[in-house]
Parts: sequence; structure tokens; C-alpha cells
Amino acid sequence: MQVVGISASVVVGTLLLVALWALRRRLHARELELERKAEELAASRASSLRLGEELAEARRAEEEARRARDEAMTASRSKSAFLANMSHELRTPLNSILGFAQLVERDPSLADRHRENLAVICKSGEHLLGLVNDILEMAKIEAGRMTLVDAEFDLHDTLSGLSEMFAVEAQKRGLTLTVEREPDVPRHVSGDEGKLRQVLINLLGNALKFTPRGSVTLRASARRATGVREGGAHDGAAAGRVRVSFEVTDTGRGMAKAELAELFEAFAQTATGRQSREGTGLGLHISRRIVRMMGGDIRVESQVGRGTTLRFDVRLSLADAPAGGATPRALRAVGLSPGQPRYRVLVVDDRWDVRHCLLKLLDSVGVEARSATNGLGAVAQWETWSPHLVLLDLRMPLLDGYEAASRIKASARGHETVVVAMTASAFEQNRALAAEAGCDDFVSKPFRDADILGLLTKHLGARFEYEERAAEPGAAQGAAAVDLARAAAGLPAALRKDLRRAATRLDAKAVQATLDRFRPEDADLAGAVAELARGYRFDSILALSSADEEEPS
Repeated sequence: MQVVGISASVVVGTLLLVALWALRRRLHARELELERKAEELAASRASSLRLGEELAEARRAEEEARRARDEAMTASRSKSAFLANMSHELRTPLNSILGFAQLVERDPSLADRHRENLAVICKSGEHLLGLVNDILEMAKIEAGRMTLVDAEFDLHDTLSGLSEMFAVEAQKRGLTLTVEREPDVPRHVSGDEGKLRQVLINLLGNALKFTPRGSVTLRASARRATGVREGGAHDGAAAGRVRVSFEVTDTGRGMAKAELAELFEAFAQTATGRQSREGTGLGLHISRRIVRMMGGDIRVESQVGRGTTLRFDVRLSLADAPAGGATPRALRAVGLSPGQPRYRVLVVDDRWDVRHCLLKLLDSVGVEARSATNGLGAVAQWETWSPHLVLLDLRMPLLDGYEAASRIKASARGHETVVVAMTASAFEQNRALAAEAGCDDFVSKPFRDADILGLLTKHLGARFEYEERAAEPGAAQGAAAVDLARAAAGLPAALRKDLRRAATRLDAKAVQATLDRFRPEDADLAGAVAELARGYRFDSILALSSADEEEPS
């Protein structure tokens, strides 16, 4: 019994030990599990902290992005306002300069010498306007606000006008300017004539500027759309489209391949361009952007010493011929044709010089005109005087042109009055806003005589008597200028350099001193240049040695 009792106690003890060992293992496993869960909890807490920090950082980044976006929008609005103001402030005085120069030019008693001086003023004003437009166009490109304005125009007349515009400059430089138009080029098309002219003026101006001798040629050709899509389907919209190609070729120095890469970069100029010390380096950059907006692109081919060719094409729409025909570019209106009614035109502008210039122009052709200084006066004059046409500035105190146009057009009688918006702003959005206000047409400052009289013809059916313009001084003396240039080219380089230096300083005495040095050898040339100096035609004297100016130093 004692042995059995001992064995039972051993068994019980063993079982207790086993149970304790198992319990300890369970406790240890539980401890390990608790430690693992504690570690997981700590990791979760750390992850939550990191997530909170990341969320806070994301909120900060989002807030900074929103603040930056708001600042960018504010800056964009400020830039737009600044550009609008700058455009108005720069173009308004230019409008007065060019407008009054045209008024004085209409005086038939004007002496040839004064007419020559006026031509210089007009040319310089147009050049300054071109520089202003380049800067503004670049700003509009950056802001994404440059748009196309479709209108019907005479493409043949546009090309003829370019030929007339550059003929005198070509003659002064001793160059041959040719404008070739293929028979397939349509006459009446629809598109943005202003921007197309801007591109062609830039390309022709560059070609003349950088061609010391030889010729410059503008060629135009066209390819009409067939109206048939791939697969034989008919496309009626395409049938009314035409692709017009232009090519400007010169016999200038040409450019190396390395220069072609930067030819269309903003503010970049080739070596030849830098030597000329002219322009902003924006012309070709803007021209390419315009051409691409019009559905084409500019391509260039050039060889050093052989010349340069630039080609581009644009998409235009075919248009019907306008009723009544177009106003001749080379003629100046001197009055209304017999049997015309007494047209009444109201000129509304807060600037005296603009009102005075327009009143003088309208009076010179027999159109009755009155003026107002703001929108309130415009509405009052319209109610009491009933003008046929209102030339309405958009930016005026008290009541602006938009509100004045809305008030005039609000009545049935107002729909019978033609309201034309005038603005010195370069932004096309003003055209859309003016149309929304009820304006029938739009004219940008600076405007020319033909622009204003063309509005009367377009909207009122006015017909004018025309007088042949007196030959431009440069055109009348074109052949003589070419002969002088050829004669001057035979002078020693040192004499030509001294003559150019004296003319650049506008120093008539220095010019005479230089002439005395070669008068014995060529009295005719010396006498002709002396006459230019007495007439202060230093620009013509500079043109005699234009090739020297552009030679690399």
C-alpha cells in the first residue's frame, strides 16, 4: 500500500509538472502574442502618425497650389489690364500722328519738300506702330489670346497694295521687286487679312533689308479643295475652301544651316539681323505662329551667298464679289459723287485730336459731321440729330462705348443707325464685346482715310469722286534713285563710309565736306547728293550706301 501511495504521488506530481509546463508555455505564447500585437499597435500608431503628417503635407501642398493658382490668375488679369492700357496709350497718339499727317497730305497746295517730310513722318510712324504691334502680338501669344478674325477681302488688291508699299523702298536700295500671282489665285476670299498682311509685310521687309543687290520676288499660287474626302464621300464644306501658297525669294547673303535653327525663336536674330541693328527679333516668331493658326507653316531654304526663300501656305474660304466694287487704293477721295444724299456722321471720342482729325476728314469729302466727348453726349446727339452712322470710341468716361451702343440699339430707330466701334486696343476680344453691345462694325486705331471712307461705302452705299494721288516723291524719283545708287557704288569705300557717317549724324556740313572730296571726279553725283542734303533727305543719302551698312564688319 505504501508503494502504491508513493507511485500515485509521483504520478500526480508528474502530472502537475506537465500541467505547469504546458501552462507556462501557454503563458509564454500569450506573452509573445501580446508583444507582437503591441508591436503591431505601435507600428499602426506610427503609420497613422505618418499618414496624418502626409495628409497635412498634402493639405499644405494643395493650399500652396491654390494660392499659386490664384496668384497666377491675378497676375494674368493684371498683365491683361496692363497690356490693354499700354496698347491704348501707345496706339492713341500714333493715331493722331498718322491721322494728321494724312490730313496735311490731302492739301493740294502742299509743297513737294513738305510732302517729302510728311512721307518720312508717316514711314517712321508706321515703323513704330509695327514695333508696338510685335510686342503686343508676342504678349497675346503668351497669354493665349491671339485669335483670327474672319472677314471677306480682295486678295488681289492686298497683293497689289504690298507691291505699292515696298516699291519705293526697293527703288531706293537699287533692287528689283516683283510680285507674281498665278491665274488660279482667287480674288475674293474670306480670312484674316490683317494677319496675312502682317506676315507678308514681315517677310518682304526682311528680304529687302538684308538684300544688298539683286531682286526680291513674292509669288502667290492656289490649290482649291476638291470637296471629295477619302473613300469618295463628298465634303461640301471643303469645296468652298482654298489653300493659298506664298513664296518670298531674295538674292541676299543667305544664312548658314546653324543660323536656320534659331531663325524662328523669339528675340533671336541671325548674324545678319544683328548687324542691321533693326527690329525686335520677334517678327518671324510671330509670323510662324500666325501661319500655324491659319492652317499652314513656314519653311525656309537658304544658301550662303545665294539668297533665301521662305514659303508658307494658309487656308482661306472662297467669297462672292462685293456689290459696288472696291475702293481704288491708289486714288484719293475728294468728295461725294453727284446725286448722293447729305450723309450725317457722329464722331464720339474723349480725345480732341481724334475728333478733330475725323471731323476734318469727313468735311473734306462733303460729309456732315458732329462730335461728342462721351457716351452720354453720343446718345443725346443721336436722339436729336439722327445720324446715319456713329463712330463710337469704346473707352470713354461717364458712359463707355459699349453702354452707349446698347442704349442706341435698344430702340427700333436705333437699328436703322450704323454704329461702328473704335478702339486703340489690340485685343480681338473687344470686337466680340462690341458686337454683343450691338455695334455693326469695328475699326482699330490707328486708322487710315480709306478705312473710314470705306465704312461709309460699305454701310451707307456712299460713292466718292477720286483724284489721282500726286506721285510719291520716292516713286517719282525712283529711276534717279537707282542711278544715284549705282553711281555711288563706284565711289571708294572710304568716301561712302564718311558719307554714311555724316548722313547718320544729320550733319549737312559734313555731307558737303565729303562731297567736295569727289566733286571734281563726279560733279553730277555730288550735285544730286547736295540737293538731297539741302532738302534734309538724309534717308535717301543713307540708302545710297545701304549695302555698306549691312556688310559684316
